[in-house]
Amino acid sequence: MITLEQLPIVAIPSMNDTHLEETLIINRLETVAKDNNTEAVPEILKELLEHTAAHFLDEEDMMEEVSFPTFKTHKSEHDRHLHELKSVIKYFEEHKDTRAISAYVEGNLTPWTLHHADTMDRMLALFLEEGATTACSATKGCRTGDC
Repeated sequence: MITLEQLPIVAIPSMNDTHLEETLIINRLETVAKDNNTEAVPEILKELLEHTAAHFLDEEDMMEEVSFPTFKTHKSEHDRHLHELKSVIKYFEEHKDTRAISAYVEGNLTPWTLHHADTMDRMLALFLEEGATTACSATKGCRTGDC
């Protein structure tokens, strides 16, 4: 289980919200897999895939909007992760192996999610925040305290 204390906090609140939502889905997946609930696992896997794809698309849009320097590297990691998640879903559909899902969540998904948020997403959030601060300081808004 991912605890709130483990979840990295980045400079952009909306990114933190998205990471928390995803964490809650991952925790639910871990619970139903450990409970050997073969009916709930595919539903939560589908929810996780949909949430993750939307999450990544939002981030990629932000990166493109600001010409983020490591966009290609970040996007390729997103693509690799989505491909892996789709492979896990396919494996589960064929084998109904909840132990494999538990192993994936504990051994791969959780560590990857925490690491990705703490490294790549933290760097993106700082870049976005710095850009917003720079843009704001060039406007009248900062001089009036509206930033």
